[in-house]
Amino acid sequence: MRTALVVHAHPDDEVFATGAATSVLSDQGWHVVLRVATGGMHGALDHLGVSCALLGIKEWDWLGEVDQWIDDGGRGGPRSPAAASPDALAEAIEVAAAQVEPELILTVGSDGLTAHPDHIAISQGVQQALRRLDCRALGARVRAQDVRAGEQLIQQLAPGERVGSGKVRGCETPLEVIGGASEQRRRQALDAYYEGLGSKPLAELLGVHRASSDGLLLRAVFDAAGWQHDRFEELTASNGAPSSR
Repeated sequence: MRTALVVHAHPDDEVFATGAATSVLSDQGWHVVLRVATGGMHGALDHLGVSCALLGIKEWDWLGEVDQWIDDGGRGGPRSPAAASPDALAEAIEVAAAQVEPELILTVGSDGLTAHPDHIAISQGVQQALRRLDCRALGARVRAQDVRAGEQLIQQLAPGERVGSGKVRGCETPLEVIGGASEQRRRQALDAYYEGLGSKPLAELLGVHRASSDGLLLRAVFDAAGWQHDRFEELTASNGAPSSR
């Protein structure tokens, strides 16, 4: 059976970044496993099992040791993935890969999808690990045109308000598409973490979420560009050389 290893910093990243891709791969017969570096914030870990079941992820476990890293809201504290040694992250990814022997690794792209420092650290860890792994790796990105379309959807509902953090800019270069997933299951997985963020109309969500929320912006990007697919850049070994595959 073909195996895909999904590597993320926080619970909910598997929805925002790779939710369509894991669903598609699972439907195609792949064994999809997740390794997550932190338990997230505000009880996010409690909802991970529900999300995994909806998105075709058969099992999850920690990246590294339990509680080795924590989510401190992107402040880059001493126990966050962003503050971790690149070697430590790469080693944890290599250990996970040795356990599951993946043909493919999915993670976030080089910009961290939202420029979150923990996301960027995980992407860099994968790229460093690729120097010693014999598999392909893809990093999730969004297109710049889709970010602009999502921003416009929110601006129409909240004129004059700042949309997003300004850090989600998207990509202008061509990206690989993995598509054909269930829109309903991805919406349900997002709802598992944030009530209504996947299913309620965008106008209703603006009464609960700030227009400056990157989570709300990504929701609008999905509305504009489609929930059924993810886009990826090819990741290569961090020394600039391709992986050994």
